[in-house]
Amino acid sequence: MGFKVRVRGVYATALSKILLDRGFLLIDVSDVMARRLGIGYLRGEVAEVTVKSDDEDPSNVLVIGFPEAVKAVVNTLKDEVPHVILNMPEVGLYTTFKTYVVGKEDGDCIINTPYGEAPIIDVNECVEGSETYATSIKVPLRKGERMVFSSKLRVVGYYAILGRGNKVTFSNFIKNKNRISELVTLSSNYVRKGYSIHWRSNVDDANLNDVLSELNMLINRMHELEKAVQRSRPLEVVYEGEKVALIVLSSLSKDYLDRVRGKVVPTAPYHHRLRGLEDMFKDVVELMDVASSSVDADVLDRCLTEWILGKLVESDTLIKHVKPDGSTITLGRGKVLKVSKEGGICLTLEREVVSGGVYDGLDVAKEVGDRIITDVCSGRWWVKHEYVSSKGKGKGLYININTPPEFLPYNVIKYVDLGLDLVKRNSGLCRLVDVAEFRDLIVRGSIGFDIMNSVISLLDKLITEFCIIQS
Repeated sequence: MGFKVRVRGVYATALSKILLDRGFLLIDVSDVMARRLGIGYLRGEVAEVTVKSDDEDPSNVLVIGFPEAVKAVVNTLKDEVPHVILNMPEVGLYTTFKTYVVGKEDGDCIINTPYGEAPIIDVNECVEGSETYATSIKVPLRKGERMVFSSKLRVVGYYAILGRGNKVTFSNFIKNKNRISELVTLSSNYVRKGYSIHWRSNVDDANLNDVLSELNMLINRMHELEKAVQRSRPLEVVYEGEKVALIVLSSLSKDYLDRVRGKVVPTAPYHHRLRGLEDMFKDVVELMDVASSSVDADVLDRCLTEWILGKLVESDTLIKHVKPDGSTITLGRGKVLKVSKEGGICLTLEREVVSGGVYDGLDVAKEVGDRIITDVCSGRWWVKHEYVSSKGKGKGLYININTPPEFLPYNVIKYVDLGLDLVKRNSGLCRLVDVAEFRDLIVRGSIGFDIMNSVISLLDKLITEFCIIQS
């Protein structure tokens, strides 16, 4: 395989172990990680792809780098880690093509692209039908995010991203102040010639002769790109600098990574579920990891379950409904009515409806004062919501199909929605809703056979248990 990978974040040990075993080269590893894995440091080497915790939600994983390297890492993690959901936009960063202006919309200049219409910045004037070059500078990973393009071309190297202009910027991960001073001096001559340079984190420990050599290569590549895009047909992609992928981890994915990490260093149950909560429970996790080397795993699991359950019932509990793209919908706080610990954790929650409308999929009026009774269990691939009027009359059932929930010790239940739901009217008739969304996840390769097979087998059980199926 041979691609050079930098791994950072809460999953670093487990993901490094997986990638190392599959033939990737780990570079820029910490002293601690090098000792854990029994490898050298490879300092001064350049990363072709970075794997790290997502800045927006540390419980997920972001993969960014040169296209072939990203695809290799993503395919490896999809093969190795069960029950993940992949989001990899068709458009990559710094994808370049020639196009025409469509017009203006809400103050933005809009162009046509191979991926649909999108705004563009840095254009001299926004005239419908006028020709422009376009380079993607923002790609959408989550619902509601837009592609954004610039008319200024960029080319990407290991150490720098080069464009036209007259400024120099630096990655926040360059820590060597002497190196920054050297780069300012090195850049000045190129800036005077009309180039803009963004220095990347790889440059921190790099040999300056190598850096200078690449910079001259990027200038030649920029000239070649400008000629290529000028000769190209409209919407013909002539360059793609980087690829970006977001991997949403389910509770089962995190449990698997616990077991992988446990092969390298003592690891407690729920390690990655809790470490994905930023630094909120970092000290607790470290303590449990130390205890795991001396305490029976089943005993420690029961203790952690009791601790989490105690936290959950202290006050009202939130349900975080994570969409397949990693965006989160909060369903609101519910009062815990019932607790069961048989075969895991099961909670019954009650929420009161405070606004009107219509219940999704049921076409039944939602009224102030209605109650929503929710049953949610660890290990179960579905959550049941029962809608009841203020007078106690049932209005229907909504069964959400999702990955097995995580019960988290700050009054939160979290799962990943799989875009497929079963609704039941009071007549007993059921129907599936959002089928197209689930089908789209399959077609785009966002979910694998493990999730697909689990959902398909689950549907038979749910229909048998709850429904008179509607034709």
